[in-house]
Amino acid sequence: MIKTFWEKLDAKQRKLAAGAAILVLIALILEIAVFPFWAAKVKLTKTIQVNQKKLNEMSKLDAEFTLQEAAMARIKSALSARSADFTLFAYLEKKATQANVRGRIKQMNSSKGIQSISLEESLIDMKLEKITIKQLTDFLYFAESPADLVKIKKITISKMKESPEYLSAQLQISSFQTLNQQREK
Repeated sequence: MIKTFWEKLDAKQRKLAAGAAILVLIALILEIAVFPFWAAKVKLTKTIQVNQKKLNEMSKLDAEFTLQEAAMARIKSALSARSADFTLFAYLEKKATQANVRGRIKQMNSSKGIQSISLEESLIDMKLEKITIKQLTDFLYFAESPADLVKIKKITISKMKESPEYLSAQLQISSFQTLNQQREK
């Protein structure tokens, strides 16, 4: 049937029919093989880019987690090295006595800071009045202790209006303790 149809066509019509068949065949190859391949390639490239971004974020989070884990290990090591009956309040009173400012403490209030699963930050807000710069620096020297995980978080210093040679200092001092240790007290 196709053979008889082909034989009835003259040379010009045969060329046109062959050209049309080639165009249809090329369009079919493009539609079935080439275009889906390109679309898949574009989709794969986008997926790779998205996954690369996710991998970079995960790498950053992993690095941050490793740093936090190391910091927690240092904190736990320091906590195990200090005495079991450690309290920030008693520690600061002892250091105030060492710096000769215990009688200058006008207030000491404790509060709780940040808390994790196993650790809790203890905060002491302390106000010292009518102290000299030497007494303040001595107290800061004695009070802040990386070994005992005690640090000065905030400090506000002002001259006393009635006695300009003396200072007034408002401090926020922090330390960490395990939650088990906190519950035992």
